[in-house]
Amino acid sequence: MDSESIIIRGAREHNLRNVHLELPRNSLIVFTGVSGSGKSSLAFDTLYAEGQRRYVESLSSYARQFLGQLPKPDVDYLGGLSPAISIQQKTAARNPRSTVGTITEIHDFLRVLYARIGQGYCPQCNRPITAQSREQIINRILALPAGTRVLILAPVVRGQKGEFKDYCADMLKRGFVRARIDGKVVRLADELRLDRRIKHDIEIIIDRLTVEAKIRTRLAEAVEQALGLANGSLIVAVENQEEQAKERRPADAAPASEYSDILLSAHYACLHCDKSYEPPSPQMFSFNSPLGMCLHCDGLGMQYTFDPELLIPDPSKSFYEGAIPIVGPLKGMGRWRKHIFEGVGKTLGIDLKTPWRNLPAQQQNWLLHGAGDTHITYEWKMRSGVWKHGGKWEGIVPQLLASFKKTAAGPRRLQLEKYMRVLRCPACDGKRLNPQARSVRVAGKTLIEAEAETIGDLAAWISEDGPLEAKLDAVQTHIAEELLKEIRARLKFLLDVGLHYLTLDRPAPTLSGGEAQRIRLAGQIGSGLVGVLYILDEPSIGLHPRDNERLLRSLERLRDMGNTVLVVEHDEETMRAADHIVDFGPGPGVRGGEVVASGRFADIVRNEQSLTGQFLSGKQRIETPR
Repeated sequence: MDSESIIIRGAREHNLRNVHLELPRNSLIVFTGVSGSGKSSLAFDTLYAEGQRRYVESLSSYARQFLGQLPKPDVDYLGGLSPAISIQQKTAARNPRSTVGTITEIHDFLRVLYARIGQGYCPQCNRPITAQSREQIINRILALPAGTRVLILAPVVRGQKGEFKDYCADMLKRGFVRARIDGKVVRLADELRLDRRIKHDIEIIIDRLTVEAKIRTRLAEAVEQALGLANGSLIVAVENQEEQAKERRPADAAPASEYSDILLSAHYACLHCDKSYEPPSPQMFSFNSPLGMCLHCDGLGMQYTFDPELLIPDPSKSFYEGAIPIVGPLKGMGRWRKHIFEGVGKTLGIDLKTPWRNLPAQQQNWLLHGAGDTHITYEWKMRSGVWKHGGKWEGIVPQLLASFKKTAAGPRRLQLEKYMRVLRCPACDGKRLNPQARSVRVAGKTLIEAEAETIGDLAAWISEDGPLEAKLDAVQTHIAEELLKEIRARLKFLLDVGLHYLTLDRPAPTLSGGEAQRIRLAGQIGSGLVGVLYILDEPSIGLHPRDNERLLRSLERLRDMGNTVLVVEHDEETMRAADHIVDFGPGPGVRGGEVVASGRFADIVRNEQSLTGQFLSGKQRIETPR
């Protein structure tokens, strides 16, 4: 076997007719021909399928169970085949959490950059956030009302999975008796059974104090110990006033709801607002992490909400007659649901038999969105009499939203979605991140602003002689050097494939097939892999001629790195740049599946049997209509 060639013998996948072919390795190869002639059958369903199958089979049986495997193609022999990577237009990510930035991993590098050299600003007053000294932290605690009971906590574990048995045992050996785990105060000496699959918060209780002037020395020791244990952060759990009015109870018996937490940090605090913040971390700039996402929309930047116009399609009906179809008519409800709505109507003075359009706006709002703290009396009729019970009415819309969040998929979710609209999140205005993450700046620019710029503008801002470098001091430049190098390289790859107009915050589902394919191509160029067979599906579709030249340079660069690049393509410029062309035909479907011509561009042009060659040589033309 010639190690410089990919050898195909007897390929019969789909409409291929026993194709025999040799393809040069480490070359740019173009498969062309009329639609349905067998190009994709050989490229994707034969070469890629077999290349992937052989690679997966080389792995252990344990690893193979996690990987999908394509069926073995109908071919007699394939030699000289490398591990194959397919970059098709139909493989665009449809996850609403994916963006151009996350797909290319530029967002990940920017997260680290902003965490390491970013200057935080208070979301409330827009003043710079500065580190608090030990003395300022002590004074902040002593400023609480005299007699206030507090716990000094060291937050040692935040949102991490595990059982933490060894860690808790180590803390016990170091002299710490109690901790607050997931909001509950426990004794470390007790047997702790934490679910290793769930994320936990563990805060070591350093001391229990009652605020008064004479505790300053003891408080200073507790603060120093907590800051050292929790890497510069501590929590002051202040016992609520109503609990302090009760008889004092042991700290380990007090539920977390009896305390209000104050986060204090030796790193980050707004002295003007007297508020401490979490120290910046890469997770804080991720809209996929609880530490960084907007809590109102869970980092999606949008919210599903029930639209009253969709909920109530016929306002001439009354609630009794079924004005809200998803709830159903009152007259047809079961006894329990019926007595709930009747109690709401009776307490709030709502006539449920009045047409919806004739109800006052306030009564409509009460039914849909709840009656706040108003106490509702419900009457459950029994043979022995009437049982009265009460509570708050949360409203139909909150009930439906709760049901929607609990329902991951299925007919019920589809039914609920019919009555909903997708709106921009009012809390973050579609920015996805929480207020603190949105307020950190590098050279005067927030991460949101940086990712909202086009890739071309962002590359100019972050270039070696750009505005960003000019505003960094020597220490920041040293810290950011390697990060900026990676970001610049990845931006350049995107520019090389003609994607200068995209923004990093562009959602992946909104990308066209060609854009998604070129993003993946840019990622493969940046990966630096060699000895790989890359198979692409018409990457030039939709490109301006100038951008097509950039794409060709990228394909040639991928080839020059030591890879074989196979492109299914109809573009003339791509064919001219190819090292080898294979023309399929002579027709589509059952009239195709054969190799009509194979060779360099000049060979195809001279081949009288090649329809592609006839058009490339000018012997055949498509007349332009007049």
